[in-house]
Amino acid sequence: MTSEMGEGRMATDMEASWAVVGVLGAARGACGGRGRTMGTEHLLAAVADTKGDAGEALWSAGVTVTATMAVLRDREARTGAWACDDDTGGSVDSVAALGEDGDHGIRLTGAAHRAFGAAMELARADGAKKYTAEHLLRGLTAEENRAAEMLRVCRTSREAVVGWLDDGFHEMDDGLAPPLQPTRDALLGRRPYRALPFWKRWIVMGSGINWAAVPTTWVKMDAHDQARRLFQELGTEHVLLAILATYEVAAQYPHLAGENAPEPGLRYAGGALLAVRGVDYARVHRALANAGDLGPDERSADRYLDAAQSEDGTGPLAETLLREDTRARRLIESLDATP
Repeated sequence: MTSEMGEGRMATDMEASWAVVGVLGAARGACGGRGRTMGTEHLLAAVADTKGDAGEALWSAGVTVTATMAVLRDREARTGAWACDDDTGGSVDSVAALGEDGDHGIRLTGAAHRAFGAAMELARADGAKKYTAEHLLRGLTAEENRAAEMLRVCRTSREAVVGWLDDGFHEMDDGLAPPLQPTRDALLGRRPYRALPFWKRWIVMGSGINWAAVPTTWVKMDAHDQARRLFQELGTEHVLLAILATYEVAAQYPHLAGENAPEPGLRYAGGALLAVRGVDYARVHRALANAGDLGPDERSADRYLDAAQSEDGTGPLAETLLREDTRARRLIESLDATP
């Protein structure tokens, strides 16, 4: 898409909407700023943070800011992590390609450049004066590139995202039972944990923190949430539930659970330990909803949770709960005694 206007300049230019200007700013940050090359993966991560149809389509598909930033961080830390090169060899200067909307010192990969061209063509076909984040998302999904690869990593596809754009909101279908969906949505950044102070909830939501990369902190947040949703006072049985919930959700979202993981299996060893015993979230959740008096905990649940924060995984926490005189241990023993 070159013309007499110079390197990479699109033959017919169109002004970007304010949403796209915001996308460019966010993508600039995601790619590392001046001297770097902006690819379709950075643009997709930025579109995920927009309001409107484009952001909602990605949100519906589980392609949230949290998910995309986790993938970017993990892949930037590993050489050769991307299967697609995004046509980096065909990169162009962003100012030459986008005019005032570009940034000196930032280049666009060939695939990113084509995505902008496709977005402008779609906007012209719609009779729009400016191209929007929705047009850009459709442009990003028009060919095989790193944005498409990121969508697959996030358990969806170009076709599914376009379907969400065309048809509107759909519930996610990832195989997780309804009681596990609040844990999943907290992981994806679709809801905050109420155990956090109100002001901190929105900071965490906006920062894109990946709870799956800090498993013992995730268990701490989720244990309080499990107790709240059952209208019960926090006990070690809720810590047990959280160990299982985070383990089962993490298994469905390896692109989050695996971000810069120290070694496979370490982070969620506690859930794996329980699974070997035939204990899963659904079984414990059912038992707890109808459990009688489990007696006192040897130590408060918060003390167990606080002591676990120095660990890289949930294994030591689960072992401690099963070794000491805890409500969690008695609940597991009652399950072991159930035919």
